Amino acid sequence: LQSWEETRSLIPEKGPPEEDPDVVVKGWLYGEPRGGGARPWLPPRRAWFVLTRDSLDQFSSSGKGARRLRSLVLTSLCSVTGPERRPKETGLWSVTVSGRKHSVRLCSPRQAEAERWGLALREVIASKAPLETPTQLLLRDIQESCGDPEAVALIYRRNPILRHTSGALYAPLLPLPYGVSAP
Repeated sequence: LQSWEETRSLIPEKGPPEEDPDVVVKGWLYGEPRGGGARPWLPPRRAWFVLTRDSLDQFSSSGKGARRLRSLVLTSLCSVTGPERRPKETGLWSVTVSGRKHSVRLCSPRQAEAERWGLALREVIASKAPLETPTQLLLRDIQESCGDPEAVALIYRRNPILRHTSGALYAPLLPLPYGVSAP
């Protein structure tokens, strides 16, 4: 027989974790609706957010049976901007978390709360092991093999995108250090 603790970990919980040691910060914030930049007339909705060591989760309420609205897995490729005040749009302080494909904007009426969430998100992301995108790995292989023309030719043969692309190659969301703007 398995102990109650082992069994509990095998059962997926529907609501936010109540007393999970992995929880870094949790609380009520305003979340911008998906595609918020495309629909600025929709006001931010109040939701329960839980930041763990692995993800940022948004729930409909803070109760046990709350429905998970969305989740963003945090990796070393994620970045955080803000907090910044948006007086014309919402009048709230916002912190934006950007992943490789999705972004989540957290809004709060209080600057201190927005700063607390921004700092916690940055600490979680900084604690992650560095990841390399396939494009970064390919570029590194080419740089390491630049002295051997046969090795470079082999890399070009195995990666048709290098032969059939007339324009520059762009790596998907290379992480930028905090406080440094893109060129």
